[in-house]
Amino acid sequence: MIRTSSTASRLRSIGKISKRALAIILVPQCACCRQAHHLPSRLCAVCLASLRSTLCPRSIRLPNDRACNYSQTKDSITITGAQHVAEISQLQSIFFYRDVVPDLLIRWKYDGMVELTNLIASWVANHCQISASYDMATIVPCHWRRRLTRGFDHMWLLANALAKTGLIEAPTKTLKHSRPLPFLHLQAASDRHIDPDHFRTVRFVKRKRILIIDDVITSGATLRAAAAALKREGAVEVSALTIATARELLLPASRTRV
Repeated sequence: MIRTSSTASRLRSIGKISKRALAIILVPQCACCRQAHHLPSRLCAVCLASLRSTLCPRSIRLPNDRACNYSQTKDSITITGAQHVAEISQLQSIFFYRDVVPDLLIRWKYDGMVELTNLIASWVANHCQISASYDMATIVPCHWRRRLTRGFDHMWLLANALAKTGLIEAPTKTLKHSRPLPFLHLQAASDRHIDPDHFRTVRFVKRKRILIIDDVITSGATLRAAAAALKREGAVEVSALTIATARELLLPASRTRV
């Protein structure tokens, strides 16, 4: 046991020395702005500050099928401008989709920087308020063609990373595309549409409360279609957690400092 502990300690030391040596030889670049930096994080100090500034208020939850605008003061947060989000009983987002957030998600999702998964998971875990009132955690999956092209499903990686933090239970693959998903990011939010029967379930969900995890909510079309598929198969409640929100009514109305 002592030898094993000593060997593990030596390996960790060798690993740290190797990383420092590589950092000297190969100056690390920020994953978002590509600037050289010497932080242990994949993001530079400027991008980390930008990411921190886009955090949604921790106390914002969206109950009763509603998405909310807000205005914030030093002592309280006021909810205004509610808008219906069909099929979703509760929605929470971690970041506003602005500043450095789009670049971060593009590098992770499209440029194959899977090493950003743990970084994103740590931010989600530290700034999320997930209640334990759900029976199953699942994701909005990539269509198999996109997964084949990219080589990975970014949301499946994230969900498993979140499970390792203890935020959620081990995720279950529950939804499947019945046809290729349209490229919604190329369309205006008002034009985005997904047929209600786009998704189908591959797991038993009757009488279960489901938590769906997705990357960005813009129009809500994808989440509505996913939730509709679960409700058709008997799910009693569907909640959603997204990394970021680009919905117009979820952007801050005003921030008054006292």
